[in-house]
Amino acid sequence: MEIPIKEMLLNNISFAYNEAMEMIIAMGMIACEEQMEAIAEDYKITLDPQASAYHAQARASLSPHAYRELLFFFGYNFLHKAMDNAFYYYICRHQAPLSVESWIDLLAEEPAERAVAEMVWGVYYDKFDELLDGNDWEAVKGDLNKLSLLVAKVQPHTEVAGAQAPLLECLAYPEETKGRYLQLLRVFYKDAFSHWKEPLRQTSEAAVNHYRKLFLANPERFIREINKNEPTLYEFPTTFHISFMSQVNNHFLKAYTEDGPVGWVLFGIHNERIYGPVAEREKTELFLKTFSDKRRLDFLLLLRSRPHYGQEIAAALGITPAAVNYHANFLFFLDLIELKRQDHRLYYHLHTGRLRELLALTAKVMLEEQEEYL
Repeated sequence: MEIPIKEMLLNNISFAYNEAMEMIIAMGMIACEEQMEAIAEDYKITLDPQASAYHAQARASLSPHAYRELLFFFGYNFLHKAMDNAFYYYICRHQAPLSVESWIDLLAEEPAERAVAEMVWGVYYDKFDELLDGNDWEAVKGDLNKLSLLVAKVQPHTEVAGAQAPLLECLAYPEETKGRYLQLLRVFYKDAFSHWKEPLRQTSEAAVNHYRKLFLANPERFIREINKNEPTLYEFPTTFHISFMSQVNNHFLKAYTEDGPVGWVLFGIHNERIYGPVAEREKTELFLKTFSDKRRLDFLLLLRSRPHYGQEIAAALGITPAAVNYHANFLFFLDLIELKRQDHRLYYHLHTGRLRELLALTAKVMLEEQEEYL
């Protein structure tokens, strides 16, 4: 008997603050600072002054060597999750939230070869079939020499092309790599994150309670309107980590345990503000900005003919799945698209009615403002 959607969501979804997750989010944002500033400008988001202060303090507290190591493991593309995928994966495998110190202790017990293999998956997940070249991932991921040969032959996607040489270095020296990333995590925690971990926890836990109440009031509406996702995606236990550092985020991560799959959603503390009601003027500005970006325009034109799933869109537009998610979030913000599950895939659908509304709103705002000057 099929479980009703509401019951499934109530059974499978929980909300929490995961300290270990928040620290690596912070590390990635600081390493990709220029990209994050460009994203904020694109979305017309002003970074919280406290978050800006944390970024500045972290940069000032790290030695030049520590900062170079931060860029080595995290500094490629925040949305793509490249070599840092290994760190996210080993946090996501634990359904319960982790402190930074307990997580580092657990990570220290993981074989170096396994962690490096997860870095390979992070860099190449959107070119995986090309990378494997007919090999079975479960068989090959334990053979770092074989993985090195495969990585050397296949260029990663342009967004993370700079990760190929560092990844080959990690594959050649797995134990040294493990020592380096454990040292970096400990140094970043001691010199940067530990100084603001309590204010971060308090702020995020207050938001956890707020979003939990919104979810419990109407689970399906919360998933569709604030999480901007298809409710049937949550067929297994999933925890929403409410993140202060990422401010606005809707990133779904999946890992596998002996008991089956588990999920984590990196959920920005200000998602309700961004995906909720916004002033007409701001909506109009962002709507016009949609058409100023060829990829977003092509995205909409592609959906005009029929719904498409993510890999189709990535292939048609020549971008990565991470870039599809990024542009989709922009279009979600304007309620121009929605996700629906069909044949075990999630398809993006165009809201033609909403498109007409925004075109009319744009004309209204622009013509009324023009009249003020007549």
